[in-house]
Amino acid sequence: MKKLTLTITLALLAPPLLWAAEEGDAPASPPVTGEANEQRVMPSAQQTRINGLIERLSTNRAHEIETIEANGESFLGLFEESASGDPQGCLLMLHNDHGHPDWPQVISPLRHSLPEHSWCTLSIEIPDVEDRAALTTPEVANIDGDNTSVALPNEETVFARINAAQQRIREKGYNQVAYLGYRTGAAYALRYAAENNISGQALILIEPRTIAPMTDFQFSQEIRRLRLSVLDYYFDHTYRAHQFARMRESAANKRTVRNQNYVQINAVPDARYDATGDKRLEQRVWGFLKQNTVQRNQRKELPEFEKSLFFDSPLD
Repeated sequence: MKKLTLTITLALLAPPLLWAAEEGDAPASPPVTGEANEQRVMPSAQQTRINGLIERLSTNRAHEIETIEANGESFLGLFEESASGDPQGCLLMLHNDHGHPDWPQVISPLRHSLPEHSWCTLSIEIPDVEDRAALTTPEVANIDGDNTSVALPNEETVFARINAAQQRIREKGYNQVAYLGYRTGAAYALRYAAENNISGQALILIEPRTIAPMTDFQFSQEIRRLRLSVLDYYFDHTYRAHQFARMRESAANKRTVRNQNYVQINAVPDARYDATGDKRLEQRVWGFLKQNTVQRNQRKELPEFEKSLFFDSPLD
């Protein structure tokens, strides 16, 4: 009797885990804490790059940072006001793939120097092309007979950002907008101008490069549709660069509307990515804008020559 009573008592005191094991069920898992259950989401390479840029600029140039929204998504813009009281317009800038809006080559030097020449600048964030190798099924639209137009990856997103950036520029009081694209940014700027039939403005392509699935030839054919003046600034240092430049020049000669300038410059004689090269690029871009956009009369009068400052008259 005592033995039976002891057995029943032990059974009642046994933990539920033992009962489950006897029934063939798996043992219950220990409770998971909230901290262990959280999945850490690592920022993308682009997010890391942009966050680092914002942190760097927040110290002394926080006033340049603009948060702009397109299609329900926020993106970074860097705005620099014209340094004159009577600006000519604003230059909208698109950086290269896997770059950022203050990229040290081309983008940063121009966005800081052009305001001294009465142009504001707005450089915007362009999404990275994450998996270039997977881009094998292009969206194709007919242009004319034998030529086709291929949509770029992220094209809808980039175009929406350009539209939102233009709206921000107008809100700041600027009516005239010109477009500049660096490398793959040039492909987006060119496609945007062609697709939207933009006229009366200026387009600047710096070292233009294609993005798969678009080919060099298809990129060049977009130029045939343009209705605005174009500066094509490139480096003729490889066979492909030379052939690509010839394709673009040939397409420009076949434009339906040819009353707008197409200026192609081989920049090899210019120094590259240093103070001298930046100054020459600045002069090229500013000179092109001055000659191919609507120029407002400047309120500031031209200075008079003070001959005492020179050994000889500067007019001789």
